[in-house]
Amino acid sequence: MSGSNTKKIRLWAVAAVQEMRCEETGARSNSVLLEHEMILDGTVVSAVFDDIMDMGIVGTTAGTLWYINWAENTSIRLISGHRNKVNQVIFSPDESHFATCAEDGSLRVWVMNGTELVVQFHVLNQSCLCMAWSPTINSRKCADKQQIVAGYSDGTIRLFGILKTEMELKIHPHPVAVSAITYSMDGEVIISGGKDGLMAVSSPRTGITIRIISDHKGSPITTIECTQKRYDEFGLEGDEMWLAVSSDRRVSIWAADWHKDQCELIDWLTFPAPIEPQIRDKNSLPPSLAAFSPRQSGIVVYVGFGVKPEIILYCLHSKQTIKQIALPHWAASLCLSPTGQLIAVGTCERLMKIIHYPNGKCQDFTGHNDTVHFIRFAPSGKFLLSIAYNEVLVWQVQKTPSDLNSIQYL
Repeated sequence: MSGSNTKKIRLWAVAAVQEMRCEETGARSNSVLLEHEMILDGTVVSAVFDDIMDMGIVGTTAGTLWYINWAENTSIRLISGHRNKVNQVIFSPDESHFATCAEDGSLRVWVMNGTELVVQFHVLNQSCLCMAWSPTINSRKCADKQQIVAGYSDGTIRLFGILKTEMELKIHPHPVAVSAITYSMDGEVIISGGKDGLMAVSSPRTGITIRIISDHKGSPITTIECTQKRYDEFGLEGDEMWLAVSSDRRVSIWAADWHKDQCELIDWLTFPAPIEPQIRDKNSLPPSLAAFSPRQSGIVVYVGFGVKPEIILYCLHSKQTIKQIALPHWAASLCLSPTGQLIAVGTCERLMKIIHYPNGKCQDFTGHNDTVHFIRFAPSGKFLLSIAYNEVLVWQVQKTPSDLNSIQYL
């Protein structure tokens, strides 16, 4: 058996090699015959087979273990994972699947029950930095049209059809890397943000960029999130609002009615900077992150590199901070449970903190091998995914933070 960087694994019949050692036999090199050949997903780096070479396990640089059966000429993917840094993870609306995107340009879709890889999209020589799953649409015609939109390091946005397993649309609204992306609540538009602070509103049907927003220009966009609101709430029309966060500790909140092409600013928040910066390298600063409270209308939850490590709850109605929760470490990631009771925070200390914010109780969870740089709750709040470099952990969430259990990891 031989394997190489051509991604091919070959089985050879080498019975004639012994004859070749005897000069008088006249055996030739073409007496070594290729019996089987398979193409895998990466350079073959390890393998072990049974004594008769009928079946075995093969490992590749793509982070995959394959079961090979020469007798049946079959290959089965046993275990698959990311070799490079995983940037984000998202759930499908029905929680049957989740997707991961990575620095190597790969976007992979997994079955939630068993974490089996079902489809993979790969863009060469680019990093896949962010992504969003299309929202559920109450229409029979669109019931099977599940899409994932992803932002890449070259400023492009690509839409992938999950059922068709193909790229359906490619647009280029940004001159620099796309650092944040999301669908509107009704799926009518895609809102994306770049590392230059510019934000684009694009149509997923036509690929046309409808609007460019430059309020955060000059500072990378770290987060974009949408939520529903009452139509005339805050004195502005539209049943949707969204927020954008940039790394300079600024948060903008907008009201939108995309059917009427309306988008108006509700509030502009600037959080205090540290008095004496302790970190000179801006790239190593804790990120500025924010999210809407799922249960309390008009509440924005914020973390960032400020005066001290803390979670800040801001009310858009009263236009003031209503609560502050102290943290022992700077937050590297943030996510709120849809149930409205839990806040998940990842840190550079390889810890994930689950905070029950009505009473402020906190529980630490270990098991990560690096900074917990991204966290995402499932739509039901029953599961949680956390990322530490190339490791993805799947957690099951019970009624209290102390009942959180790690049930699987990639």
